[in-house]
Amino acid sequence: MVKCVCDKTIDKIPSWLDSVKVDFVCNNCPKRQIKTISQLHAEQQAALAKAASAEKAALEAEQALHAEDDDEPVELGEDEV
Repeated sequence: MVKCVCDKTIDKIPSWLDSVKVDFVCNNCPKRQIKTISQLHAEQQAALAKAASAEKAALEAEQALHAEDDDEPVELGEDEV
């Protein structure tokens, strides 16, 4: 018999699916976490936005660092003149 992750048997699933490497979850499982597709999409978009924001901040910091290097006057030694 196919068992839920909480070890309850699920009668409506055929026994041959027991060989499949999938975690089955019963309707009243205490370990069940249900998310709608819209929640999953929103979480994915939030993660992408956070990554893009971090990449943009890193790029701006690098550009600011190079801009500071360009603003500093370069002193030439006597042998370089």
